[in-house]
Amino acid sequence: MKRLILFDVDGTLIKRGDPDHLAAMDYGVHTVFPEASTGTVHNVDFDGKVDRLIAAEVLAQAGISIAPEDPALNAVFDHAGQYYRERWQGKAGGHDDLLPGVAELVPRLAQDDAFALGVMTGGSREIVAVKLTRLGLVESFPVGSFGNEVPNRPALVPLALERASEYFSDVFEPEQVVIVGDTPSDVHCAHVHGIACLGVATGKYSQDQLREAGADHVVVDLSDSAGVRTILLTLGVESW
Repeated sequence: MKRLILFDVDGTLIKRGDPDHLAAMDYGVHTVFPEASTGTVHNVDFDGKVDRLIAAEVLAQAGISIAPEDPALNAVFDHAGQYYRERWQGKAGGHDDLLPGVAELVPRLAQDDAFALGVMTGGSREIVAVKLTRLGLVESFPVGSFGNEVPNRPALVPLALERASEYFSDVFEPEQVVIVGDTPSDVHCAHVHGIACLGVATGKYSQDQLREAGADHVVVDLSDSAGVRTILLTLGVESW
């Protein structure tokens, strides 16, 4: 029986604050809604938010009220994805963006018969796909759920589980799943669905803050591949 491991991306696998991602989001919003030119992602707190919600908050800065689930936002992510693809078209690199241990751990887990891997991220699909491709991780993550697809972070979980079940031809019960993330929001969305969370203190939150948020286990980073593998095999709802 495989364990399904769903990784957050920014702050967990990759350093936070990608300036090209931020620029792409502003470009997408301003292209589709030119009247929102006074709004910017730089005035939004990204913690725990999906890109749909972030786009809605940028628009709100300009006095435009739109729900995160509104289909009118879809075009924002089309333009943002195009911007980001063009920035990195045909380029590898940026590997110093990878957080400690990721380059070793992720391919190791992807080749391990005990695990099935996916991403569960607030970032939009096309932008995240470029990030994972240029950083050499895309083949390790055959499934995922993305922040342009849902209006809030907890909604990422059932979508990721559905896609994982289809791809791996298995039904993953909550006790078979672990979410790996760097924020209290990752902990919250895991526990909402009865799933354990491994907190990684590579973002803005300390180990103590992640423990206080209820993370089932916390590590300083992912550099101890063998130790993290053991945690991911054993962590489950029984440890809450």
